[in-house]
Formats: sequence, C-alpha cells, structure tokens
Amino acid sequence: MTSTAVVPLQDMERMAQAIAASGLFGMKTKDQALALMIVAQAENRHPGSVAAEYHIIQGRPALKADAMLARFQLAGGLVEWQEYTDKKVSAKFSHSVNSPTPVLIEWTLEMATKAGLTGKDNWKNYPRQMLRARVVSEGVRTVYPAVCVGVYTPEEVQ
Repeated sequence: MTSTAVVPLQDMERMAQAIAASGLFGMKTKDQALALMIVAQAENRHPGSVAAEYHIIQGRPALKADAMLARFQLAGGLVEWQEYTDKKVSAKFSHSVNSPTPVLIEWTLEMATKAGLTGKDNWKNYPRQMLRARVVSEGVRTVYPAVCVGVYTPEEVQ
C-alpha cells in the first residue's frame, strides 16, 4: 500500500487516538500508534496501514509475518512451500536480485520447543501457523532483508 500523499500530523494524531482507543492491534497508547504511523509515512505507506501490518508486543513494533511475506513478494521474492504440517513447515525462498538460488528454510515443533517458544496458547492451538510465521521471518530476512530492516515479527519479540 504505497502512498505519495503526505498525511498531516493532526490527522495522524486523530487516527492514532482511534486505534489506541479501540484496543485492537496491541497498541495501547496514542503515542505507540503515532510513532508507527510516522515510520509508515517515511516508507511512503499510508499511516493507517500500521494497524493492519503491525502489532506492539512488549513495547516494540512487530511486523506481522503476513505483511512481511507480502512485502517480500511485492519486491519480487518467491516462496515455494515444501512441507506444511503441525510438526514441520519448510519453504524455499529466492529473490532475483539477492538470492536467485533458492534457500531452504524449515522450522519444526521440536526446534520451537527447544527455543522455548511453544508455551504460549498460540503455539498450543495453532502450531502450523506459528511455524509458518517463523519460516517466513527467517526466510525473508535471509534472502531479502531490506523488506524488514529493524522490525521483528510478534513471535520474535515474544
């Protein structure tokens, strides 16, 4: 969602207040939402896009894995899913500029358990989706890190 129009600060403040007041997206304060909106605008993205693309986890911005994957694919990245189960998710990531040879990235439930990730409800209830998010995050960072410089996924922040 690229935008060349600059949104005035007063409008962003009103949007930030609405996002914080809604209790959605993990943004508890107007300042958290506003800070992300300023970052979005600096990236030529509409400030309102932060609500759909980011969570605030433990006070840090976390780019959703789906948003990271979408940015990667829009930048010419390719993903070929190899395995997609509750025990293991793997995919080959490639990008014509940085990594034309596909890189295989995989995460298993055993790896996630060893890393201390599986104690939360999301991991217990949705292991496949959580493994997918880890694969996306690692794959995008490995092959085309320009997509997500300085931001983490919610799973990484937690």
